[in-house]
Amino acid sequence: MALIDRPLEEQFGTKEAAKRLGISVKHLVRHVRAGRIRYINVALPESSRKQYRFTPYILKQFAQKQQQREVPASCQSIKAPKARSTVMTSNSTVVAFSALQKPGTKKKPKP
Repeated sequence: MALIDRPLEEQFGTKEAAKRLGISVKHLVRHVRAGRIRYINVALPESSRKQYRFTPYILKQFAQKQQQREVPASCQSIKAPKARSTVMTSNSTVVAFSALQKPGTKKKPKP
């Protein structure tokens, strides 16, 4: 159904639309500028600044698109972590700390 089929539908400003979507106004405007969400411009023709309005239908469409998004294969943040390797390649030897002390530097207990 196109937007023109719903001429009397309620309209929301950016604050209310962002609140209904559960995002900040800043992120809503980013989505608008990126073309991911449709809007109605209610600004006067001579105005250089757009005034965005959103209908429940527009918000519903956007929310559905966001839920259906597929995760790109190159996304690093959601890949399962790899198992850590337990193979040791070190050639060092273990020496007791007491063996490193110089002879005669041991503390004597107080009487």
